[in-house]
Amino acid sequence: MKRTKNLVFYTLLLTAFFVSNKIAAQVPKEVSSIVKMNLDEGQDKLQNLGYEICHSSLFAKEQDWYNEKEKICVTIKFKKKSKEITEVSLNPETSKCEQGLEASRKVWEKYHDGPAPVSNSKIEEERKKLADQGFRVSYWVDQISPGNSSEYWVNDKTQKTMLIVWKVEGNEWLMTNKTEYKYGKNPAPSQQ
Repeated sequence: MKRTKNLVFYTLLLTAFFVSNKIAAQVPKEVSSIVKMNLDEGQDKLQNLGYEICHSSLFAKEQDWYNEKEKICVTIKFKKKSKEITEVSLNPETSKCEQGLEASRKVWEKYHDGPAPVSNSKIEEERKKLADQGFRVSYWVDQISPGNSSEYWVNDKTQKTMLIVWKVEGNEWLMTNKTEYKYGKNPAPSQQ
């Protein structure tokens, strides 16, 4: 009886070993090459390989990326402080990744490169002030909050970012304010 239990235990152990190796082997080599890269570099590489972010964990420091064409979902893990990618693994829950991608795309549809198609005298006055200070328009967000849109301006020389906010209804200017430099780049993933 003890021998049978041991045999079952070792069989399960070997099965788990081969299954985990098989899953690890399915991560495409070009994707697994992002391990030890900086998070920004790894994300750029994933985008170039046709992956789109479909989930990002706030506390676990991991993200799911889905390649719609290849039907492959991968999870990347990274260090909190250094933002170094520490692991890439296959995520077998492709249906959850597909749902996450669909939800993510709806959010990103609000982000647009270049200036907003809005104009009134006060908004134009604010744009001119920013341009005179060496800022250039980067992108705009449709309805960043209910009823309000914003346009982001960046000055790469001074590493400052400003935003113009207006009410969508009537295009009424609300404010021009500074924000963190990191918000000067459109965060929306490029759609190819």
